[in-house]
Amino acid sequence: MQKTLGGRTLALSMAGYLIAFKEKIGYLQIFMAAVIWGSYGLFVRALDYSPEYILFYRFLFGLLGLLAFIAIRDGLASMRPSLTHWKLMLVPAAINCLSFLAYTYAINFTSVANAAFLIYTAPVFTVFFAPSMLKEKLEFRTILALIICLLGTATIMGYGGLFNVGLSLLGDFIALLGGMTYGFLALFLKRVPLAMLGPKSNTLSSGYIALALLPFVLFSSQVLTWNSFLLLMFLGLLQQAMGTTLFHLGLKKVQAQHAGILTYAEPLGATVMAALFLYEGITPGSILGGALIITGGLIVILRDSPKPVGKVTV
Repeated sequence: MQKTLGGRTLALSMAGYLIAFKEKIGYLQIFMAAVIWGSYGLFVRALDYSPEYILFYRFLFGLLGLLAFIAIRDGLASMRPSLTHWKLMLVPAAINCLSFLAYTYAINFTSVANAAFLIYTAPVFTVFFAPSMLKEKLEFRTILALIICLLGTATIMGYGGLFNVGLSLLGDFIALLGGMTYGFLALFLKRVPLAMLGPKSNTLSSGYIALALLPFVLFSSQVLTWNSFLLLMFLGLLQQAMGTTLFHLGLKKVQAQHAGILTYAEPLGATVMAALFLYEGITPGSILGGALIITGGLIVILRDSPKPVGKVTV
């Protein structure tokens, strides 16, 4: 009897450690996704096209890359079970599309710093609506990490006055709308069946958005050059096919409120990439803000590891 109980206790302990390991992998996937998303500004800066035009090709090339990946790995027939849940991806796709459009349009009316800071209010909405929508317990560590990351983002952006009069006010409100919608993305994705989250859920979402934006491209007078074609293809494969798939996969293992905190790696990644590729200087504010964001992320990630249940006897 003692040997049986000991074996069962050991099995429970190993299961606990396995769950913790998978959770850490989920944290890493979401962190990597946010860093990849931080390169979006580089592409927008290099592409002289309308927001709808850029986003259409981002999601189109993301869709094509995902379909190729699924066809090679599992065969396209493996998409059939996910297609039965097609309605579940309509709202996340609409939210994703709206948030990207809001962010890109806001930059035309307000400063980039203001638009970026207000977009990165998204985790605030994720954290505080997760308890009511997903029945997640709101943790003190999450609130603390959220405050620290918000301070870090504000320090990095060094924004001017928010909600001034005129067109700047309009741009600020558009950006805040984008942050609000973006904050609900993880909440609705968590309602998707776990087996579907990943390349398949991202494929459906990318297809919906590309289809919705198709009329803007068909009736556009803008001309797609060869260099722009290659840049847009890279944007779609990197940001949508790879980055967003990592985010979906991470959500399978991580609470929505923790995922929201980790997306603050996006402004951190944007700052580093701007310094590397646009030769924008790293300021003391950038260093301090980055340290605060990393601290907030570590508060969420470095949770207590599961402890063995009782004494293991073999």
